[in-house]
Amino acid sequence: MVASSAFVNDMVQVLPNPYALTIKPRLEYSVYLTQSIFDKLQKQWVLARKSNLKFYLQNDDAKEDYEFNKQVEYEGILTSAITAIKMIQKRLESISQISNITETISPMISILRTLNSNIYLTSPQISQDFIELSGILGSIAMDSGSLIEAKFDFKQTNLESKQILDEVNLIAESKIRKQYPNLNF
Repeated sequence: MVASSAFVNDMVQVLPNPYALTIKPRLEYSVYLTQSIFDKLQKQWVLARKSNLKFYLQNDDAKEDYEFNKQVEYEGILTSAITAIKMIQKRLESISQISNITETISPMISILRTLNSNIYLTSPQISQDFIELSGILGSIAMDSGSLIEAKFDFKQTNLESKQILDEVNLIAESKIRKQYPNLNF
């Protein structure tokens, strides 16, 4: 571990790197924040789904209604975000060594930014939470990377985050198509 020195009682003492001391609490806070985001997304999803199902079941021409289609699209965005947040939380909880932090966290940052771009106009509070989580994960990745002198492969990270997002979107689309079989997407 990288160390730093400091004067303590007029003596130079070697102390652990302060960044190393703060990684675990930031990881724990990140897990807490993902749960908070999940809860907020879940509440919005339940409201959107109830409203959409009620309209869908009461209106034969629902598939022609532009506003309804926008609401179903929003429900799909929430479904994708919920699925992604669950994945992110599982990945955060699986971190056990500093050596795998950068490769585990790096793709999540890109995923969070993409999710944020889809949700920021409709859910500003959740958007702020995505921004906060992305910033925390970025600082954890940088600090752990500097401690172990890791090299970042942005091409690989972007490829992995794109694959995860494609999978998440496929899951969400499947759920929406199952829920509203007569709609055209």
